[in-house]
Amino acid sequence: MITFPNSKINIGLNIVEKRVDGYHNLETVFYPIPLQDALEIVPAPAQEKSFRFTASGIDIEGDPETNLVVKAYKLLSTAYQLPPIDIYLHKNIPTAPD
Repeated sequence: MITFPNSKINIGLNIVEKRVDGYHNLETVFYPIPLQDALEIVPAPAQEKSFRFTASGIDIEGDPETNLVVKAYKLLSTAYQLPPIDIYLHKNIPTAPD
């Protein structure tokens, strides 16, 4: 499976209120821009036991364990018996500035 995650610019963000669950209700305005990453998920070889994450393109800083792709796989694998997969991300969308 190959998918192309879209990008957007956050023009405005208003935190309306804090909810009892600790999250916030938000009002926001996004502007979509014609830039996409490429995300490919393929079955891993039979001898693999888990998953492998590989990235190319724009450098992704930080610990790979904090990457949203890795975190999503690990979270889903706690609730479902996922097969071994290889995940490839070609990063074209810059990350938010610090």
